Amino acid sequence: MKLFLKIISCASLILFTTGGFAQPNDRTNIILIVADDLGYADISYNDRIGSATPQLDMLAREGLRFTDFHANAPVCSPTRTAILTGRYQQRSGIESALTPGAIGLPTSEITIADYLKKKGYATAVFGKWHVGTVPEANPVNRGFDEFRGHLNSVDYRSHIGPWGNPDWWFNDNLQNEEGYNSDLIANHAIRFIDEHRDQPFFIYVPFSNIHFPWSTPEDPRFWHEGVNYYESIDTKLGPHSPGSDITLVVRRMIYELDKSVGRIVDAVKRNDLAENTLIFFTSDNGGYIHYQGRHRGQISDNGPLRGQKAELYEGGIRVPAIAWWPSKIAEGSESDEIALTMDLLPTILELAGIMPPSLDSPQALDGISMIPILLENKFMPKRKVFWRFKESGAVRQGPWKLVYNKESKSNPELYNLEKDIGEQKDLAEKHPEIISQLIEAFGLWEIEVDK
Repeated sequence: MKLFLKIISCASLILFTTGGFAQPNDRTNIILIVADDLGYADISYNDRIGSATPQLDMLAREGLRFTDFHANAPVCSPTRTAILTGRYQQRSGIESALTPGAIGLPTSEITIADYLKKKGYATAVFGKWHVGTVPEANPVNRGFDEFRGHLNSVDYRSHIGPWGNPDWWFNDNLQNEEGYNSDLIANHAIRFIDEHRDQPFFIYVPFSNIHFPWSTPEDPRFWHEGVNYYESIDTKLGPHSPGSDITLVVRRMIYELDKSVGRIVDAVKRNDLAENTLIFFTSDNGGYIHYQGRHRGQISDNGPLRGQKAELYEGGIRVPAIAWWPSKIAEGSESDEIALTMDLLPTILELAGIMPPSLDSPQALDGISMIPILLENKFMPKRKVFWRFKESGAVRQGPWKLVYNKESKSNPELYNLEKDIGEQKDLAEKHPEIISQLIEAFGLWEIEVDK
C-alpha cells in the first residue's frame, strides 16, 4: 500500500511541475460550498421532480458538472475532515459524526486554511463546522481568520443545538443572530467577499441545509435551550415530524439553499471577480430517503442510486458536484472521472501555487489535484479509492466497486458501475479474481491509514 500511495503522490507532484497545467495565480479566489445531506438527484438538473434549483442549474450550465464525484464518507464529520486535510479521514481518527465534547481534528493535521494563509489568503468559514465540538476545535484555531456559524447541527431559527446548547459563534465567542441559517450564512459570505475583494480569499461555506431539524424560514423556533432533543426521534427531526408529510418542507429547504448560493455568485459578479474566482459546490454525503423508516420518499432523491446516507452504496456517497470559473472552465462541460472530496485540497493548492507536503512527510496527501479535469479536459491518474464506515467497507477501481457490510463481510458484493449504476446485479461469483484483488487492496489500505 505504501508503494501505491507513493505512485499516486508522485503523479500529484508531476501535475504540479509539468508545463501543461495551470500556472500558479496569486489572485485565484476560491469559494467552496458544501451542502448537508443533499442527495445526488436533489438538484433539478439531475432530474429532481418538484425541486427548484435555478441557481445551481445555472452554475452547471456555465461550468462543469461531475457525474462520478464522491464524498469521502456517507456521513458529515469524516467527509468534512477529508475536505479540510486532503487525506483519508481515518488518519485523523474521525469516522463518524462527532458528538458533544469531541476534540475532533487533531492539531497535527494541516488544514486548507493553514496552507492558504501562508500564501497571503484571507480565510473564513461560514456555516456548519462539525469537525470538533469543543471551543479549542473552533475554526479560528485551525487556520481560519473568521468563523460565523455553528459547531454541530442546530435549529434553523433558534440556533440551539440538539442537546439544548447555544451554538452560534462569532469566531470563538458565542454570539447569536436573528435569522434563518442559510440567509445568515450567505450574508456573511457576501460581506467577506465585499471586504476582501482586493486580496485573494478562500471562503468555506458549509451550509446546514438540508439536515434535520427540517424547517422553513416561516417555521417557529423549535429547539430551545436546556432541552435534549436527541432523547426522542419525535423531537430531533423537527417541527413537522413525525406524523406530517415533509416533502414540501424539504423542497423549500433545497430552494433556500439554492437561493443563497445564487446570492454568493451574484456578489462575486458584482465585485467583478468572476474571472478570478473558482466556485466549487458539492454535498457532504448522500441524502436520506427515509429516516429509520419514517418519511420514506419525502426527504431526498438519490435518483438511480441504491442506498442513502450512512450507507456505502452509491446513494450514500455519490453526490452532486459543480465547478464554476467563467474564464477557465468551459461552459456546459461534464466529467465522468472518479473524484472525491479529499481531492479538493490538492486542487486548491495547485491553483494557489503551493507545493503539497513531501512524500515522506507525516502529512502527505491522499487526494490528487483535479486540475486536469477542470482546466484541460484530461483524465485523472488511475487509482483505487476506499471507504470505511462502521462495519462496512468499499473499494473502487475503474468501473468496479466492491462493497461489504456487517452481513456480507464474508461474501462481499461486486458491481460494474458503468453498466449498473444502481448496484442491482452482484457479479462477485463471476469475477472472483477481481474480488480477491480488491479485498487485498482494502486490507493493505487499512494497515496504512490505521497506523
